[in-house]
Amino acid sequence: MASLRFGRTETVLGPMWMAETDAGLAACSRSDALERFLDGLRRRFPGAEPVPGEVDASWVGSRVVPPVDLGGLSTFDRRVYEVVRAVAPGETVTYGEVAALIGSPGAARAVGGAMARCPLFPAVPCHRVVRAADGWSGWGGGDVALKRRLLEAERHGHVGERRAVRHPMRVGDAGVDG
Repeated sequence: MASLRFGRTETVLGPMWMAETDAGLAACSRSDALERFLDGLRRRFPGAEPVPGEVDASWVGSRVVPPVDLGGLSTFDRRVYEVVRAVAPGETVTYGEVAALIGSPGAARAVGGAMARCPLFPAVPCHRVVRAADGWSGWGGGDVALKRRLLEAERHGHVGERRAVRHPMRVGDAGVDG
């Protein structure tokens, strides 16, 4: 049986529930609702019972990009999250650009859906995905002010790493299959 540890931890973004498998971070949530968090884990990892344990949140707000466990997620969501994880701190990409990069041009709304249900923020930096029309959008994380603060802090080198724009992976690159 796979190991699935979870715990509540303090981060620079406030308290979070986090879960890890041996493969990496499996889920993060800023919500207080433990049962909802555990229900999501049980659906994604039906062969593993979540057990309380130590979780590593030291990477939150740092330059470290932790390994993630994308098990139990749809192929579409996995590809979206892989592309979004490649967006450099402080930079943004549109929903349509993400759709094109995963080989599904015209699927911008579906990318928005994947972002809204993403169980891995901030390891998947959902706040870096914006609407093409105005360079902004709401956020499934619920706190639009936090999205703005994170992007601003990243652009000024206060959160994460400020570096030249890195182009996200395209279909056919390592780790993204068409």
